[in-house]
Amino acid sequence: MDQTNLVIVFPIVCSMLSALCGAVILRDALTRPRSDKIVWAIAFAMFALAAGADAAGIAFGWSHWLAKLYYATGPALVVAFLAIGQLYLLFPGTMRRFGVGLTLLVTALWVSLVVNAPIDNSRLATDGWDAIERGGEMVAVTILINSVGTAIIVGGTAWSVWRYRRRGVHRQRMIGCGLICAGTLVVAAGGSLTRLGHYEYLYIAMAIGVSMIFGGVLVSRRPEREVVQSSAVASGVALDGAVVSSRAAPIGHVNALACVDDLLQRPDAELDRFCAEWSVPREDAPAMSRTDARRAWRLRLLLSPEAVALFDSLPVGARRQVSTLYHDVLTWERPVREEIAGIVPAPEPVVTARQA
Repeated sequence: MDQTNLVIVFPIVCSMLSALCGAVILRDALTRPRSDKIVWAIAFAMFALAAGADAAGIAFGWSHWLAKLYYATGPALVVAFLAIGQLYLLFPGTMRRFGVGLTLLVTALWVSLVVNAPIDNSRLATDGWDAIERGGEMVAVTILINSVGTAIIVGGTAWSVWRYRRRGVHRQRMIGCGLICAGTLVVAAGGSLTRLGHYEYLYIAMAIGVSMIFGGVLVSRRPEREVVQSSAVASGVALDGAVVSSRAAPIGHVNALACVDDLLQRPDAELDRFCAEWSVPREDAPAMSRTDARRAWRLRLLLSPEAVALFDSLPVGARRQVSTLYHDVLTWERPVREEIAGIVPAPEPVVTARQA
């Protein structure tokens, strides 16, 4: 394969991988809407557009709108949207208030710079998008978005890997975050490779990096069945609704949180079915009582940022249901044999002082 074919093939591969990754994330977002998934789906859609525009320009010739399309979607906004999605995971409360405004601000700033950037017509046919004349403002914004965005993505995913490893839970998500972190670094390094004098190096690095990111997304989507089932076997609870052991030790809080985290990843109907099987049917009251709200908030404080975002996206009845399952079933500490035998502890005798 000659150099011309390489230059065309790798942008096409990147475009297809990015579109596929965006479709997978969008499907998850439609099943259970979450801001981080929606933003990431948009980011990969833009990456697919940018790589596709590059391939089309190389194959059929560059035009003004094709060069602007590439530059508007590729060099900065992809990293910006991936970083904003990471911020939604790290700071869900703050981003619910400021995330939309931040996203619109960054998008409007970058698009306005690209639209108003002049193009050197004498270089357009040979240099493509590189014929866009980038002034000092555009260069500064590009460096700022890419450096800060990459730091947020890599730092956030690395922190997630460390937290999962320290807690000993979510092995699949830990591996997925590691792949996403490594893939982001490879993509970020792609631009530096063009300085070696070979343009095709850019998309070789991009194809490898996007493949790693896509692999990380797929791995992190796998349910943590091994972790949760091993916890359930130790506690006498099986996710399929069967009692594994009639004589079990009390369920530890770490294992209970792993079970809750796994439940929050499931579709709402499956979550409802599991909770109902374990004696916690859903109540349709539109608001929580004060006691229910306190119990839900107590559980929320124990969850990871990702799990908090999932928990907050549930309807009121489901949040009540999950918190009741956690407090009254998963972390209930009376010996199991007493519940099975129907034994109710006798009340302690009342001792009164004898009057003199």
